[in-house]
Amino acid sequence: MVDSLGFHLWCPRCGIKLKEGEYRPWCPRCRGPLEAMGLPRLPPVLGEGSTPLVEAGEGVYAKLEYLNPSGSFKDRGVGYSLRMASLLGYDCVVVDSSGNTGLSTALYSARLGLKARVYVPRGASPGKKALIRATGAELVEAGSREEAARLAEAEAEKCFHVAHPTNPLFIEGVKSLGRELAGEAARGADVLAPVSSGTLLLGIYRGLEEERGGFRLVAVQSPAAYSLKGLVQELGWVGGVEGRLLDALLLTRPPRLGEMARAVRESGGGVVVVGDGAIPGAVREAVQRGFLVEPSSAAVFAAHEVLKEKKWLSGRSLLVLTGSGLKYASLLEKLAAEAA
Repeated sequence: MVDSLGFHLWCPRCGIKLKEGEYRPWCPRCRGPLEAMGLPRLPPVLGEGSTPLVEAGEGVYAKLEYLNPSGSFKDRGVGYSLRMASLLGYDCVVVDSSGNTGLSTALYSARLGLKARVYVPRGASPGKKALIRATGAELVEAGSREEAARLAEAEAEKCFHVAHPTNPLFIEGVKSLGRELAGEAARGADVLAPVSSGTLLLGIYRGLEEERGGFRLVAVQSPAAYSLKGLVQELGWVGGVEGRLLDALLLTRPPRLGEMARAVRESGGGVVVVGDGAIPGAVREAVQRGFLVEPSSAAVFAAHEVLKEKKWLSGRSLLVLTGSGLKYASLLEKLAAEAA
């Protein structure tokens, strides 16, 4: 428990400030993303965070975020958000997700005694859907990612809506990753991370800035959700224009897009677009280096190879491996065989 929950949420877009301790998933006036003041530091719920940073080649290091309890970095943001939800008196949680946030929400809700309803697009990973059901959460399949979001939004008044693209509590949890990287030789390094909603990118950026700075951010995006197009320097494109295999990178209009672009620009970084054609080789490379990660995470290996060929890299690279490949066992086998 914490002594006080005297935080305030406020909207940088329209200036509204909510009452002390009041939670909303987005601004009640303009629906923009909220920011927070006075949030407490909270202990982990299931030991999330403090993931290994291991050597993955000469001058290359991998941050193993897929070793978090539910198999993805989302545990950092979900763990913090749901502990706050519990402290605020909520007894139910709702979330829309392509898979990883949904599984994380289901697992942490089970641990904290919260009733969870998870809306996912019908095409979400079968492995992720099976694991969500295994936690006891209610899984509802929607026709699309957009429909899943609408269904979850309809319940936002009665249950804690995780709403990670706009929820400042979620980013507060992910900031712990940036703080860890700051203590693990991020200064002077190029940090490559998969980017869709931007919560990972901004959590890393804010955490690193809070501690020491001195890094370049490289956003790795899917052709199907290339939201940073024209907003930051395009450093390379590989693998064609299809992005079906990158099913964790689906958000085409992230609410914090402006801030995402500023973070990349201010760090001196850019974006690399990775399509399906590069994924089999990236998966095979990841596995051969000892990392069982999902295709959307493996994309950072393809991006790193592009930057290496262009001689853009500064000398030390940190690859953020976000999601576990154990949720994609059959697909990983197929992709690795294609690249053999």
